[in-house]
Amino acid sequence: MCFGYVGRGFIAAVLALVMISSTAPANANQKQVAELETLTISIDRVGLSGALVSIALDKTGSLAPPADPHLAGWYEGGSTPSGVGRTVIVGAVDFKGETGVFWELRHVIVGDRIVIRSGSNLAHSIKTFLVTEVTLYRKSDFPTARLYGNLSYQGVALVTDGGPNESRTAYLGNLVVYAQLQSRVLLY
Repeated sequence: MCFGYVGRGFIAAVLALVMISSTAPANANQKQVAELETLTISIDRVGLSGALVSIALDKTGSLAPPADPHLAGWYEGGSTPSGVGRTVIVGAVDFKGETGVFWELRHVIVGDRIVIRSGSNLAHSIKTFLVTEVTLYRKSDFPTARLYGNLSYQGVALVTDGGPNESRTAYLGNLVVYAQLQSRVLLY
């Protein structure tokens, strides 16, 4: 049996597979791996990408997107992007006539993949989440208990404004995209 010429792409893929692990190696500094800093979020099929920052509740006790509409924020009072549970991530759909980081979220469908990349001095993590549900809620029916409830698995919920835009001053609803961890790759 002859395999013929093996190109660089194939060799690189084999080397990448050798480096991939779902758990940290025995000699890795577990503290550094646990403290991965979240860097980016993306959904390739719809062209969504942006930086992620941690955010807290505002003075009214609400979770608002970061002041910069080009950033998405994960709620630091809930599950972290590297922990078990549902990480709630909010982002602006638009702001003062400008498109926000979650502008394309309205085009996401069940089966799309959300990629969250994190890194530290020791490791780089690439987590892929499979979209399981896309729901538009009225503001009065916002699913607070569901979003912040306990999960036995790792998931994310992406939240932005949605529905009709009443007189271009306020959206009447919230779009929530739910996803469950599909894969995790740690590179050292």
